[in-house]
Amino acid sequence: MGPAAGSKKAVASDKGILPNDKMVYFHSLVGLAIMAIFWFMSPIEPITPVGMKVVGAFLGMVYLWSAVGSLWPSLIGLVLIAISGYAGQGALGFKAVFLNAFGADVVLLTLFSMILFGAIDEAGCTKYIARWLLTRKIINGRPYSFMAVVWFTCYVISALVTPITGLILMWPITLRIMDSLKIERSDKIWPYFFVGMFAVMTLGQPFFPFMGAQLIVVSAYGSMTGVPADLTPVPYVPYMAFNFIMTMLLLITYILVLKYILRPDVSKLKGVDADQLAKEQPLPAMVWPQKLMMLMIPLYLIMLLAPSFLDRSNPVVNILATLGPLGVTLIWVIFFTIIRYKGKEVLNFRDVAYKQFNWGIYFMIAAAVYGANALSNEATGVTGFLLNVLNPILGGQSEMGFVAIMFTVALILTNFANNAAMAVVLMPVILAFCGQMGLNPLPVAMGVTMMVFVAMLTPAASPHAGMMHGRKDIYSTGEIMRIGFPICIVSLIYYIFIGYPLAKMLF
Repeated sequence: MGPAAGSKKAVASDKGILPNDKMVYFHSLVGLAIMAIFWFMSPIEPITPVGMKVVGAFLGMVYLWSAVGSLWPSLIGLVLIAISGYAGQGALGFKAVFLNAFGADVVLLTLFSMILFGAIDEAGCTKYIARWLLTRKIINGRPYSFMAVVWFTCYVISALVTPITGLILMWPITLRIMDSLKIERSDKIWPYFFVGMFAVMTLGQPFFPFMGAQLIVVSAYGSMTGVPADLTPVPYVPYMAFNFIMTMLLLITYILVLKYILRPDVSKLKGVDADQLAKEQPLPAMVWPQKLMMLMIPLYLIMLLAPSFLDRSNPVVNILATLGPLGVTLIWVIFFTIIRYKGKEVLNFRDVAYKQFNWGIYFMIAAAVYGANALSNEATGVTGFLLNVLNPILGGQSEMGFVAIMFTVALILTNFANNAAMAVVLMPVILAFCGQMGLNPLPVAMGVTMMVFVAMLTPAASPHAGMMHGRKDIYSTGEIMRIGFPICIVSLIYYIFIGYPLAKMLF
C-alpha cells in the first residue's frame, strides 16, 4: 500500500468516529443513565430521597470507572452528590462537598506520596534495586532460586511504585535473559515464568496502605467506621505483614507446584550466571542523591511506624504522631526539593508530577472516599436497605460462610471491574453484617482489600492486566486463563482458610 492509500485511510478516520470511541460514548451513556434513573426513581425504603441520588451517583461512578476512566466520572459523581442536597442546600452545600472531598488528608496524601515515590523511580533507584536482586550468586545454576529472586524483585518494585512500572522495567530484562539462555516462546517454562511474574506483581501492589489504589479502600473503611482524623484507618504493621505473609505463602506454593507437580523443563535456566547478568545490565555507580533516596525508604517507614510502638510522651515521637503520614511525606518532599545536585533540585516537583502523577487515581480517591462516606451515612438509609435485602443470603451464614461469600464476590467482581471501586462497594455490606453478627469488621475488610487485587483474568481487571493481555508476544489469552485461573482459585482458598484467621490474629 502506497502513501496515497494511507492518506485516504487517515482522512476517512478523521471524518468518522472510531469503533473504540463509539464504545466510550456507549459506556458513558450507560453510566449517565444509571445516575439519571436513580435520580428520578421513587425512594425504595428505607433509602431516603437524597440517598437514592447518592446511590445513583456512586453506582454510575463505579460503572464509568471500570468502563471509561477515572477523571471525569469522579467529577460528575461529586457534582451530582453536591446538588442532591446531601451536604446542605444551595451554593454552600455544593461547595461543602468539594471542599470536604478534595480537602481530605487522604487526597493530599495521595498527591504527595505519588510525587515522593515517583521521584524514586525518576531517579533510577528501581533499576538499581532490580539489578542488585538479580545479581545475587544464589541464582547461579539454580533455576528455581533464579525464578524466586525474579518474582520477589517484581514484588518489591510493585510495592514501592506500581505494577505498571514493574512490568515496564522487568519485561525487557527478563526477555533479554530468556534470549541469552535460548529459552523460546514454545518452551513449557515460558508461560509459567511470565504469568507467575505478573501474579506476584498484582499480589504485591497493595503492600503499602498509604499509597496507590489500596489507599482508596483503606480510607473508605476509616471514613465509614468513623476513625478519628488523628489516627490511621488501619494499623500499618499488621496490614503490611498480612500482605507479605500471604503473598510469600502463595509464591512458595507456586514454586513447589512447579517443581514437584508440573515439573516443566528448566534445564536451560541452569545457565543463569549472576556475574554475566551484572555485565549485561551495566549501570553507572550510584550518585549521592540516589543513595539518599534509597536511605529515605526505610527512614520513611520508621517515621510512620514509630508512633505505633514508642511512647508518645517522647517529643520526637509526639511530633511524628502529630505529622502523621501526610506530614511525614511532606517533610521528605520539601527536603528533596531543597537539596540540589549539579545545579538542579533532587526532586523537581514539576517534572516528577508530569511523568509520575496519576490524575485518575487522585480524582477517584476524592470521589470514592467521599461517596463511600455518604453511602454509609444514616441520612441516606443505604445501610438499612442492604441489611434488609442481603439478610436472607448472609444473615443465616456462619462466620466462615460469610467470609467465603464476601471473598468470592470480591474475586469475581475485581476481574471485570475496577478493583478499588469494588472493595468500596462491598465495604458497607461488610460493616453492616459484621455489626449484626458481632464480628470485628477489620479482618474481613482487609481480606477483601487484598482479594480485589487478585485481578488478572481479563483486560478490564486492572490497567496492568490490560498491559499483560496486550503483550501477545509474551502471553496468550489461553495461557493466562490456564495458569491464572488456578492462581486465583488457590489465592481465594488461602485467604479464606489461612488469610482470615491470620488477619484476626494480626488485627
